[in-house]
Amino acid sequence: MCYSTTLDRDLAALEKRLNRRLIDELRPSAVPGDAGQVLLPLARTSAFARPLWPVIGTRHPQHLDLMRWGLLPGHIRTEQEAREFMRKAPTFNAVSEEVEHKRTFKHAFENGQRCLVPVTGFFEWRHEGKSKVPYRIGAKDGDVFCLGGLWEKHRGAGTYTVLTTRANPLMAFIHNTKQRMPVIIAEADQEAWLSPDLPLTEAKRLCEPVPQEMLEAEALVVGPVQGELF
Repeated sequence: MCYSTTLDRDLAALEKRLNRRLIDELRPSAVPGDAGQVLLPLARTSAFARPLWPVIGTRHPQHLDLMRWGLLPGHIRTEQEAREFMRKAPTFNAVSEEVEHKRTFKHAFENGQRCLVPVTGFFEWRHEGKSKVPYRIGAKDGDVFCLGGLWEKHRGAGTYTVLTTRANPLMAFIHNTKQRMPVIIAEADQEAWLSPDLPLTEAKRLCEPVPQEMLEAEALVVGPVQGELF
């Protein structure tokens, strides 16, 4: 599953690449690290740290928004409930083939609460006997690309999950236990993904695995991760 990502662009470069400006009230202030801010670039980051991430969601489709990784459904009201919920049933990923049948994700899916999660890479493990080899997967052209997700509002802020789909041949080789990969929304389909008029059947179609030819993968020596290890 997709539990670790990276985004090696600063804010100005990301805004230019995605042709969207970060919502004004979320822009960095004079005090680095203020709550509600994101500091770019983002190194290899674990979902278990529940990082803030710049996303494009259907609630502000013409802007970059900030949301926290780990979708919290509407019935979660307090921070204590949120911590307990994430401990028992982490929602960093959602199986795209099943979202309409899962209580946690059903509301977001049926109400078209989709988002794009820009990254420059994600990480998966290949199991080789008793060893696990980490791989970094990125776009073959080295550019920013967008994972498909769902979002929910929690206490005024957004939370999101990354959708997953069956693996293409490259990802089946790397993620050789569960053979899954994150949904990647091709640039030509991104405006449709954010459209409130997109039929749910078409949203499911856009969750099909991308061709392996658009990706490249590199085996890594294990290094530091922001947050807990994945």
